[in-house]
Amino acid sequence: MTSLQCCPFCAIVRGEDVAVREVARNDKVVVFFPTEPAVLGHCMVIPRRHVEEFTALTADEVSAVMTSAQAVAMSLRETQHPDGINIIQSNGEAATQTVPHVHVHIVPRWDGDAFGEIWPSKTDFSDEEKDRALAKLRATTLLPYSSATPEDRRQHLSFAQNVISRMAQLSSNTKSWLLPVVTAAYGYSLTKCSVALALLGIVATVVFAFLDVGYLRTERKYRDLYARIAAGDPDVPPYSLNYQCSGETRRTRFLEHCSVIKGWAILPFYGTLLVCGFASLGMALLHGH
Repeated sequence: MTSLQCCPFCAIVRGEDVAVREVARNDKVVVFFPTEPAVLGHCMVIPRRHVEEFTALTADEVSAVMTSAQAVAMSLRETQHPDGINIIQSNGEAATQTVPHVHVHIVPRWDGDAFGEIWPSKTDFSDEEKDRALAKLRATTLLPYSSATPEDRRQHLSFAQNVISRMAQLSSNTKSWLLPVVTAAYGYSLTKCSVALALLGIVATVVFAFLDVGYLRTERKYRDLYARIAAGDPDVPPYSLNYQCSGETRRTRFLEHCSVIKGWAILPFYGTLLVCGFASLGMALLHGH
């Protein structure tokens, strides 16, 4: 039996739970009383799609669930007149989640009610522990932004274009720096029958080729980012220059590098230099003997 078939909340979504006390529903969420409410008026909001964790919801589902929770809270304020309201969302058994389907509790509260305290009265975390946790969160937390203005987008595009131009210039410089090195190395190798100089030119060609591939791959990624900014992609925060896409793996990065290597700016140029290098090496080995 699949998780959807055995999920009690999915049964509510499908209308199969005849005992449920349903408050409301729309095309995104369902609101109902839990079987054992903590207090009268305790409601739950669930997305219609079966999702086990809050972090797996889409942006539209998050918006639907939380705006519905707000609407329920406003209704509870009007009808129950509570002293306060708890809005609780739990993920995982350690956080007291018993049904693996995202749900948000909206709990009206009164002084001295049966719900009790939900927070510890005191903790003893050191300042160092707090600072370490803060640093990790600051490094990984990216909040959603409101829609960018046309001026924001123009400036954002300008930033991305500057990076693209810089990567293109670095690629051009790499080729310019390499040419005199390999010309001298291969030339002296041919005239002096030097194996070492031929090898030096070949190694320099490989090293500079790897550098150039990195620059051109980065340029491609920023061109893709530029296109996403220009198209108004909502997943690109204003002024962000992070070109990473969700789902990127080592394999996809490897394939991207291979695609760059096969491009006209890499394979013909560095391939020709390598052919010349191996020809110089062969000549040096031949005449050296």
